[in-house]
Amino acid sequence: MSTGAEDPPPPGIAGRAAERSALRGLLARTPLVTVTGPANVGKSTLARAVLEEAARGAGRPGGLPDGAFVRVGCREDVHAAGVAAALNRAAGLPDDTPPQTLAVHCARRGLTVLLDDCDPVAGACGWLVRQLLRVRVGVGGVFRPEAGAGAVASAGLRIVVTARQPLGLGAERVFAVRPLPVTWGGGTPLSAPPAPSAPYDMPCGSAGGPLPASYDVAVRSPATALGACSPADRLVWARLSVLPGDFDGWLAGCVAGRSDVPAHEVAASLGRLLRASVLALVRARAEVRHAPDAAPTARPAPGLHPADTGTATATQVRSPHPPRYRLPAAARAVGLAHLRAAGEEAATLRAFRTACAALAAEAQIAWQGSDRRVAVHLAETERHHLRAALTLPPQDAEDALTALDIAVSLWFRWAACGRRDEGRAHLARLLRHSRDDTAVRARALWLAGWLAAQDHAHRTAEALLDRAGRAAARHADPDTLARVAHARGLLALRRADPRTAAAYLRRAAEHTYQDAWYGPGPAHSQVLLAVTLAAQDPTKAPAPASPLAPATAPPPAPLPAVDLASVAATGATTTGRGTVTPSSAHDEARGSPFPGTRRGLHLS
Repeated sequence: MSTGAEDPPPPGIAGRAAERSALRGLLARTPLVTVTGPANVGKSTLARAVLEEAARGAGRPGGLPDGAFVRVGCREDVHAAGVAAALNRAAGLPDDTPPQTLAVHCARRGLTVLLDDCDPVAGACGWLVRQLLRVRVGVGGVFRPEAGAGAVASAGLRIVVTARQPLGLGAERVFAVRPLPVTWGGGTPLSAPPAPSAPYDMPCGSAGGPLPASYDVAVRSPATALGACSPADRLVWARLSVLPGDFDGWLAGCVAGRSDVPAHEVAASLGRLLRASVLALVRARAEVRHAPDAAPTARPAPGLHPADTGTATATQVRSPHPPRYRLPAAARAVGLAHLRAAGEEAATLRAFRTACAALAAEAQIAWQGSDRRVAVHLAETERHHLRAALTLPPQDAEDALTALDIAVSLWFRWAACGRRDEGRAHLARLLRHSRDDTAVRARALWLAGWLAAQDHAHRTAEALLDRAGRAAARHADPDTLARVAHARGLLALRRADPRTAAAYLRRAAEHTYQDAWYGPGPAHSQVLLAVTLAAQDPTKAPAPASPLAPATAPPPAPLPAVDLASVAATGATTTGRGTVTPSSAHDEARGSPFPGTRRGLHLS
């Protein structure tokens, strides 16, 4: 049970037997334990592994398992004001449940609260923990607040926090986790260097699949594995250390393939590193089905063998689930140190961001296809890499523009998949980094304005749309101008000005888009226009002179009316880019442009 959690529970942990035993004993004696340590050391993995062991080792018939836990991942998906609400959702309670009731709920069911990676919202987590610990549960589950600030909860309520620094509470017991010793090439033991930022933050000793028998030895002493590694394999190992999550052969070829290591050699190197237990296999290759007349469906990997790419023969179609690998954190730390020593970190990070731009573009195209779940699945599978590409500080203007292009390509993820806050935060930061006047920046300004309009931040939306319209006009980008008109129509609807809204929406609905993949198309504007004109005569709705003009400017002569006969007859508009229903237009008027699942869709 968790909310805001990006990763599934780890199946196991290597090299931390003493720490697991000590943490179990501490949890049995105290209600609040904070697991501290530097980034990349494995705090979250250790805490979750111990709690998973406790959940498997105890049970209670007819209820929730004794020893189960509820988790909130605080770094990405939870804001300071939403920590309590996220914990309530994880525990199966309404968002506005008071902390006292939450404490009783968890204590009566033997649930441990895990506030994972709470550094970004440490103040909010500290306040919530204090409220939970001030409740004492009595007989029958009745609670009463304690007068003293140092009172602790009884009846089984336990709280585990993972953070780089303690919360500083009186009842807190701190459990420090130190890096495992690693070596490179048989040299003297080194401490795994802490990660500089979130993109390298991977739990130490974790893996998404079964651990090989030699895994513990390989992680604790990489020299054991390096004995079987060639110089090319070591170089691939080092370059793969920039990848924050699990990856497939295509991404590995994009990041590690260079003139000194061709892409097809990267594919062979993956197999050797896997056999040497440097890599962990997260997902094995699925079976290939026979389809004599089928065409290739997956992206190509330049230079890779067809078995590790999307290239299919005339009699086979590659499974949509190729094998995926993960570089454990201890091995990643060693590889990253080698990469920096070789002076290749900047070039590898640039190749990584370029590959993520291709991933985002592929997801954008898939969104406009017949099954949008393909796009959602791709974005969810590669979410760690996409987030890292968006949050890594850009090296120069070109690198910043690539990051901005990724954010624009993921417009559907921000607008349609319940991640507007995340998208707005990425766009605001990247627009500050990328100040060159480009067409990509114009589109990013439009997207930021559209998301602000959906969040009812009308003044911010107006300012961003003004800037987007001027930039799009300078770059002769009629698609962005039409989308500015659509967003202005939405703002006019919010102001209860259907006449101006109809004028803007008509302009957007009548536009013929040159870029068929980027942003919502005219079908959406047509349906929103039909809803707007439901109580009006469509022929009397004038159009503004330009989407750059203020929404209240007097428009010139009206444009020809949109033919809405098919919309009125069928209740939907169908184009080559999908079907939009009137209900979806109403969704946008309320603040969400597309119906359907809000987040977390996975395909089997």
